[in-house]
Amino acid sequence: MKEISFRSFLVVGLTLFSMFFGAGNFIFPPFLGNLAGEQTPIAIIAFCLTAVLFPILGIAAVAKSNGLHNLAKRISLKFALIFSIFLLLIIGPFFAIPRAANMPFELAIKPFLSQGLQASFMPLFLYSVVYFIVNWALSRNPTKMISTLGKILTPILLILILILFAVSVIDPLHSSSFLQAKGNYATHPITTGILEGYQTMDALASLSFGLVILLTFKRIGIQDNEKIVSATIKAGLLAGLILMIIYMMLSYIGASAGAAVGLFKQDPKNGAEILAIATGYWFGKYGIVIFGLAMFLACLTTTVGLTCAISEYFITITKIKYQHWIIIWSVISSLMANVGLTAIINYAVPFLGIIYPLALSLIVLSLLNNKLNEDKFTYSFVIYAVLVISLVGTLDRSFHVAIPGLVDLCKLLPLYDQSLEWMIPGVVCLFIGMAKIKLSKKAI
Repeated sequence: MKEISFRSFLVVGLTLFSMFFGAGNFIFPPFLGNLAGEQTPIAIIAFCLTAVLFPILGIAAVAKSNGLHNLAKRISLKFALIFSIFLLLIIGPFFAIPRAANMPFELAIKPFLSQGLQASFMPLFLYSVVYFIVNWALSRNPTKMISTLGKILTPILLILILILFAVSVIDPLHSSSFLQAKGNYATHPITTGILEGYQTMDALASLSFGLVILLTFKRIGIQDNEKIVSATIKAGLLAGLILMIIYMMLSYIGASAGAAVGLFKQDPKNGAEILAIATGYWFGKYGIVIFGLAMFLACLTTTVGLTCAISEYFITITKIKYQHWIIIWSVISSLMANVGLTAIINYAVPFLGIIYPLALSLIVLSLLNNKLNEDKFTYSFVIYAVLVISLVGTLDRSFHVAIPGLVDLCKLLPLYDQSLEWMIPGVVCLFIGMAKIKLSKKAI
């Protein structure tokens, strides 16, 4: 029986990291560091809970249940279908893919265009067409994609990030200690860091990437299911470890830049601006080239991984072939990219406020499945309670739509002001479900 070689495991682990590490992963940690200042260590650890720990747990959950659909159908087949499609569209052509594709254009191409061209739709349109032709070409063969990302693109990306961090230590931007935290990081650094981790969308993506990694091990000839599950979880741990180290490096650069007097003419609007100015400070005119290349590689590896993962799922619920799905997603993503980066980021937030609590709850339930024994009551009780509470809270905060009675009850829940009001009710529902299971066993 064929064994999984260390080389194959390493390539898959690096590939999984590159699939996770996209536009949001690049820009949110330095922005966190810039805002958190002296609170950066505790804020980045909190950030890693939703941006590293839960993605790893998500990979494990999908590996053990053999796919997102099998995991979600423990509530019901209808829920599994609706949840899976909704989640994949969010991390796919409607939000994450066009956001990632748009980032290199905004930071490395648009600044060099004339004001007339910047106001025109044509440059972004042409760029998006070219970008998604490349994305489609790399997505055509999932096994080859794993090899390309793991052996070539990921090492280049890691080297570029390590260069940035090494220079930030050798030639630090700041001349004194980090500044005081700003905004919510000054009062609630932990919960703010946790919520910022939502923006990476990695816990959502892990529920899809896990299946890609499982299928990859099968395609290279591994037949033992236990070995495949074990190797997939270990690959997730390797990817998570690299992610955590990179996040800490990038947050340090952001905190360091925040303490650099006179570096910014005004407060930066996002982490991309921080990194662009920092690389320009260190490398001059070559900085934008280095930064643009690193950003392009980070975004391309993620969009390719997402395109493959989403297509792998949709061929299981439709009669449309894989090769056709990657064309469909590339075309839709290309069109969505033309909406613009700021608009994409803004309209994604409310949807994340609904889907993220569900995904995190589903991951926890899956990891406790040995005790829950796929009990439909417990799964449904927790998931639907979290859904209702997060939906009511999101409608109130994002759209100012107050559902009479329910919104008043939700506002009484702990952590409502931090957008985490669903957590404690979810835990309570879980304990109630587990108590019911124990009582049912005793009755037998």
